[in-house]
Amino acid sequence: MSSSETVQDIFSQFNVTGTYQAARVYGSGHINDTYLIQTSDPANPDYILRKINKYVFKNPPALLNNIAMVTDHLRYKKEQHHLEDETGLNQILKLLPAFSGNYYVMDKNEDYWSLLYFIPDSKTLDVVENDDQAMEGGKAFGNFIRYLRDFPVKELHISIPHFHDLEKRLEWFDQAIKEAPKDRLDRAGDMISYLEDRTEKMTSIGIAGRKGLLPLRVTHNDTKFNNLLLNQSDKAICILDLDTVMPGYVHYDYGDALRTIANTGEEDDKDLNNIRFNLACFKAFTRGYFNRTLDVLTEKEKKLLPLAPFMMTYEQTIRFLTDYLQGDIYYKTDYPGHNLQRTKAQLTLYKSMESAENEIRSYIYSFM
Repeated sequence: MSSSETVQDIFSQFNVTGTYQAARVYGSGHINDTYLIQTSDPANPDYILRKINKYVFKNPPALLNNIAMVTDHLRYKKEQHHLEDETGLNQILKLLPAFSGNYYVMDKNEDYWSLLYFIPDSKTLDVVENDDQAMEGGKAFGNFIRYLRDFPVKELHISIPHFHDLEKRLEWFDQAIKEAPKDRLDRAGDMISYLEDRTEKMTSIGIAGRKGLLPLRVTHNDTKFNNLLLNQSDKAICILDLDTVMPGYVHYDYGDALRTIANTGEEDDKDLNNIRFNLACFKAFTRGYFNRTLDVLTEKEKKLLPLAPFMMTYEQTIRFLTDYLQGDIYYKTDYPGHNLQRTKAQLTLYKSMESAENEIRSYIYSFM
């Protein structure tokens, strides 16, 4: 957006009802710029306006086409199965068209903006507060897999190549280690050694997928708990942030959800003593998840599911540390060393998982 353009200018190019009144920054995402657009007439809806990060997402029109196809499919399933009371599908995101007919507006800097309805009387949480919320998360993300199982997955555009390709991310990690400034490398030394010792185990899901032992599914690929919208009664009503919807393995979504849902601390917690893997939340989420997916998943998918939270926490640790070593070029940071603190927090969570590994595996296998 150029200095002569405003959020109001962008909003005015969308074919929607309501008169612009105000805008404010909305949400806590690391990647995109997001605004809540408030309209002047209470009878008209408010909106969410998002600038898509073109450095992360190289083809925003294809990304938005993914979202449109997937949400259309979910709306069809909602109507077909009368899902008004189904957890996580009460509301489904809807892209709104510009006057051009596209699902985006391009500003003078060739940045892409999209518009969605704002869902009122709702909230997101960065940290899960109780087991009931965790179970709601399990049902919601389970429903996402359940009702997209018959979607033609190969029609989806790959919005971020190699997004959960851990072997590729390890290659980038190795390159970052070779090129990192000495001071950053010294601060990360012990963590690098710890991560390298676990490479073979953590890549086993990706290898199984590459061998054709796991089905490709429509996966969300960024199932942090704050990508789930709750109503004021803590019931899940909508899954947010579909930018990363792509073909993937079910382990990505299950594992990444638990990385946040079963973390007693924050993703970048400055007090590492706050962080542990909450087994009660893990069990509640898993109960909810299997309630919706047990008859959908293959035996091989179920067998490898205990590795999923480890793999996704390990992957996120690698991603934060790679960005730190490269000079903080990907994630938004709030202070020097922010990505290093994120790395330490994720690694603390991973170590807590390791101490509970037998119980994690036993609980998941108890459903089979």
